[in-house]
Amino acid sequence: MSYRTLQNYVKKGYIKPVILQTGKWRFREEDVEKLMGIIRKRKIILYARVSSNTQKDHLINQVKYLEEQVKDYDQVITDMGSGLNMKRKGFLKLLRMILNNEVSKVLIAHPDRLVKFGFEILEEVCKAHNCELVVLNNEDKTPEQELIEDLIPILVSFSGKLHRMTSNKYEKVKKCVEELKA
Repeated sequence: MSYRTLQNYVKKGYIKPVILQTGKWRFREEDVEKLMGIIRKRKIILYARVSSNTQKDHLINQVKYLEEQVKDYDQVITDMGSGLNMKRKGFLKLLRMILNNEVSKVLIAHPDRLVKFGFEILEEVCKAHNCELVVLNNEDKTPEQELIEDLIPILVSFSGKLHRMTSNKYEKVKKCVEELKA
């Protein structure tokens, strides 16, 4: 396609450019495909996560809940691991799919099933890739409840790291804490 043809398409509103700070034009892949008549089916994904292997029953129940709420979906992605761990296989797979514009909708039972922190960032990433992020069980909590629920995983994570330290390192940390108290 020539530059002049592309200019005319933009002028007629057939395709919308993303204008960079340098003034150069870029076009979204799905917009170009739409212009060419290529239609790619995007997936609806159900995502469920639990913290550990001991919670397999909770994972099964979470998936059942999602499947009961949403009858028309393409794939279920599950994870086992902390919501603080951003290197979970299922989470990374889902993120790659969103970034590749393969997903139209992600459904989760609760925001913390996807990530403990940074949910708003993930929402923005989804919006930028025309992917709807739907929370099925978004209960209202007081600020105090949210704070406590956010602090507990952090404390558990750090206490686990302390526990894994060798006794020598632990003693150094303990000494620093005592000095801070003084």
